[in-house]
Amino acid sequence: MKIVTINPVRPQLELLQQAAIIIRSGGVIGYPTETIYGLGADALNPTAVERVYQLKGRDQCKQLLIIAESLAQVRSLIAEFPSVAKLLADHFWPGPLTLVFAAADNLPKNLVGADKTIGVRIPDHRICRELIRLCGVPITSTSANLAGGKNPTSAGEVATNFGKHLPLIIDGGVAKSKVASTVISVASGKIRLLREGVIKKSQLESITGRLYE
Repeated sequence: MKIVTINPVRPQLELLQQAAIIIRSGGVIGYPTETIYGLGADALNPTAVERVYQLKGRDQCKQLLIIAESLAQVRSLIAEFPSVAKLLADHFWPGPLTLVFAAADNLPKNLVGADKTIGVRIPDHRICRELIRLCGVPITSTSANLAGGKNPTSAGEVATNFGKHLPLIIDGGVAKSKVASTVISVASGKIRLLREGVIKKSQLESITGRLYE
């Protein structure tokens, strides 16, 4: 295992390239986001996605969330982009809001939920955005902990959880939040709150009106 310290304001691209090479080759790394630390793998590589599930001991019924670099990349992952999703994206992306969409047909089966949905967001974090750009693919953004464990807020905590199993962990400093992203489903045509995180229900309802739970 190797821990590399990267400046979250001015990321050293030569160091991020090391992480991108691992991800493009099917490996898994630990990295910071604007919320907590995550496990990053090529979201379009079913073997890499399976590795994330194995590392976490996560139930395959619980899909992994994804981060993307741009709206264009998000659109490549989903079947449609409802108008309510555009409203939410305009207000909260880039940022800690995950939107759950109907998934595109060509995605790996272990990436989408049993209901054929996918959860994706555009992060508000330079390291994340540059990493996705260098990888050229969206990456997984599940918390870097064992299933049911506490949210990791430092590279040291990620190393404690997975140090023997990750070739590289990016240290971007202590996370600004101990809370994960808020998750909203827009897949059914109704706005459903699946998880209240950094962005609170009241903030969402000020934009969209009443949410379904």
